[in-house]
Amino acid sequence: MRIFNRTLSIEVINGAGLYFEISDSRPVWVYNEDTQETYAMPFQGYLLGLPFILISYGRVYEEVEL
Repeated sequence: MRIFNRTLSIEVINGAGLYFEISDSRPVWVYNEDTQETYAMPFQGYLLGLPFILISYGRVYEEVEL
């Protein structure tokens, strides 16, 4: 779901901890529907871990080499 040009996602995980994380470059898997490829990209945003649920809010971006 897109909110304020950022992505909100809720995932089921195999863990029972409670934590809050602010991420700058956490790797996440993305799926390109046009090319049907799956690859890793960096994620910048907030993660909230609840028992068996991971809520993330932020953006995925491409690294550009100069």
